[in-house]
Amino acid sequence: MNTLKLGKIFPCVSLFADGHPVAALFALLMQATLVLWPVAARWAYVSNERMGVERLLAELSDTHQLSVDPYGNTAKKFRQLA
Repeated sequence: MNTLKLGKIFPCVSLFADGHPVAALFALLMQATLVLWPVAARWAYVSNERMGVERLLAELSDTHQLSVDPYGNTAKKFRQLA
């Protein structure tokens, strides 16, 4: 089951599966109150979404990383304005 779908039903399990045991414990306490269950579900959803974006950005930065800095050897020129 996808962790985004799992986060809507069981937020504590979703957070624990992503490696956040302390957040999972707080989400479990929020689930126990039943009133804060939607808050915990939203928290798990946003956390999973953020991790997905960070993972994608890390993959893109690794893929498109230049081995040589194209501006590393250029001399800096300063122009004095009147």
